[in-house]
Amino acid sequence: MTWRITLLLLVLVSAGAFTWYGLLCLFSLRARREYRRYGIPHLRVMNGSFMLLGSGGILLGLLFWPLGFVAAACLSTMMLLGVLARVRLGDSARLMIPAASLAVLNFVITILFGAT
Repeated sequence: MTWRITLLLLVLVSAGAFTWYGLLCLFSLRARREYRRYGIPHLRVMNGSFMLLGSGGILLGLLFWPLGFVAAACLSTMMLLGVLARVRLGDSARLMIPAASLAVLNFVITILFGAT
């Protein structure tokens, strides 16, 4: 039973973070500038949409485990790619912490969904 409560708490943290970042990605001027700096401005809307879909996917995964597993795995992969983009740009490790943390968080969520 404890792992289910842990899963619920981790999913709520991740879903909240991805909802926030997804909305920022879609609507903030700062995100537009960052995606230009990354050299991928054409991917901003798609990336923000995937964040929102992933957030919904892990929440619905609490009811339908396979969806949560896939959504968490995709979010983890997306954040690993975000870390790689920052490495490619030569950003400091400090700037990689949010993406790396979310990658690890969603990897753990993937494992917990897989354990059901």
